[in-house]
Amino acid sequence: MPIRPSGCFTCPRRDRLAAVLAGALFLLPLAGAQSGCGALVLVGGAGTSAIAFATGELRSTEETPLATLDEACRSAIEALGYEKIETQRKADRVRWRARTAGGDPVDIRLQAESPELTELRIRIGVFGDETRSRLLLEQIHQSL
Repeated sequence: MPIRPSGCFTCPRRDRLAAVLAGALFLLPLAGAQSGCGALVLVGGAGTSAIAFATGELRSTEETPLATLDEACRSAIEALGYEKIETQRKADRVRWRARTAGGDPVDIRLQAESPELTELRIRIGVFGDETRSRLLLEQIHQSL
């Protein structure tokens, strides 16, 4: 067995720990980039080109005319028991404001992209609640 100076010995346990820490430091920035307020989730849906939830807002492009989607939003708000506060309508856009039974604000925005294509944006709560936004989107789809 070779004789080594006291400061130069190797310890397999310490080497393993160093490797694990180095790996964790490498993966930590990658994990941080995939979460937080800027997280983006894309999911395909029936009759839509894409559904995305980012910065507290659910966005969907619907292959439905603005007037048809507007009526589906009205039906969904009634079906979910939301209190309608106001509706603003213009030629190419509609904005619904409502309140949930718990008092959280509901904001629905429709923007006509073409005669048969409408962008839909939903925000429920101050910071955005993805689960309840998706529930409202599903209710809108059922109302179509």
